[in-house]
Amino acid sequence: MQDDTAAADMAAENPLPAVPRGTFYHDVLSNLRAGARLAFLRPVSAEMFTPAAGSFALIAGLHLLLLLLLGLASVGFRGEFNDYEVPRALLFVPATLLFALLAVRLNGRASLLQMAIALVAASLVLSLLFGAAGVLLLRLPPRLVGGNWWPYLFYGAVLWWTLVIAMTVARLVNAGAGRNLAVMAAGWLLLAAPMLWYPQNYLWMPKYDASGAAEKSARAPFDERGFYAQQETLRQSLAAVEGGRPGVADIYLLAAGLYAREDVFMKEVRLIADLFHKRFDTAGRSVVLLNNRKTLDTHPVASLTSIGAALQRIGSQMNRDEDLLVMYLSSHGSESHRLAVDFWPLRLAPIDPPALKKALDDSGIKWRVIVVSACYSGGFIKPLQDEHTMIITASSAKRQSFGCGSTSDATYLAQALFNEELRKTWSFETAFAAARQSIAERERAQGYEPSEPQLFAGAEIRRKLAEIEARLAQQHQN
Repeated sequence: MQDDTAAADMAAENPLPAVPRGTFYHDVLSNLRAGARLAFLRPVSAEMFTPAAGSFALIAGLHLLLLLLLGLASVGFRGEFNDYEVPRALLFVPATLLFALLAVRLNGRASLLQMAIALVAASLVLSLLFGAAGVLLLRLPPRLVGGNWWPYLFYGAVLWWTLVIAMTVARLVNAGAGRNLAVMAAGWLLLAAPMLWYPQNYLWMPKYDASGAAEKSARAPFDERGFYAQQETLRQSLAAVEGGRPGVADIYLLAAGLYAREDVFMKEVRLIADLFHKRFDTAGRSVVLLNNRKTLDTHPVASLTSIGAALQRIGSQMNRDEDLLVMYLSSHGSESHRLAVDFWPLRLAPIDPPALKKALDDSGIKWRVIVVSACYSGGFIKPLQDEHTMIITASSAKRQSFGCGSTSDATYLAQALFNEELRKTWSFETAFAAARQSIAERERAQGYEPSEPQLFAGAEIRRKLAEIEARLAQQHQN
């Protein structure tokens, strides 16, 4: 009786729009109004939601329309419809109905349609709020928004949606503490967890410009020509790796740009490969792996598999007691210390420290300089460190790094360490010390939180690098 009174009081405080009761539009408006209350974590009751199948379908359709409009607001009219995202967007509908069915089977107060409508209506409101915030932040200068704001917005949306699910269960199921917790857990698994491992993109995306001869060869991974070209490209790249020279501590370079959606990773990997070819004597001893449409016919795709194959080839060609591997990996990183490996529509596994360590150890390569340019990349240091290894990361294990984006030519670490300091010295340690200082100054000027780049060097690798530095300096003088 108290719940009925409370529902009546809430309805009195919040009168519905002047639409005739019992009509389709009245049902939709009342459901949206109640969904908005739920989205803002205000109390609701089952009676506030009208169980109409048409209302559920329309609100779900409005959610699709919103994803299209948010994409238009982000990209502009010179984009194209992202039809590959439609199935992912529609996945929410059966997941919501399945969760609602589970909830009402536990003697929930709401019917299946009331439960489902409550969730889709609240989801529509939250998508509007967080989506609009994302579009606004994209328009603001980086100095005002403090750098890489996207993870905070994304995880904030996931957390808020989790609270909405909990509120929905508490108000519309209320089957006892134990059962409520079980239903909340099911709701998180069905409706919130997929946001983490299968995030939704907008239904409007930047249009791929295929104008010009160079661009016309930049085929999508599913293009038949590109598919077959990749097999030969990897074979040729690995076959071209030459053996080490007896009595010379040669450097072998493996550079991989792992993220296809931003050209900066391609640009900086090419920059580093060119620098090492000209300055560090790696001609015939380098492998470049890239995830980018522009390089599909010229460079192997970067993945844990191709990195492992490249390490195996380098390990078999080098003199393992004399020669040094320099490995550069660049991508986005997560707080769980995993590197994103992205080349849509391929499904490529992320790279974490244990997987990378296994690939390195399996190759038998002894002397290693490993550079990881990504947010939270400091988490790679402890799992990979030993006396024969130097590890450089763009940030500490708990900080973000900066400089990504398709309009950028290099991330902050790549620019400072490779494009500036290693053009002046052959010492990685000396270059890193100067690069760390210049990165800090650049971050202060932009108003960013310090990324705190890290370096670890084992005692043995320091001696090996000193030997190589002396050879390169002498060779340069001659």
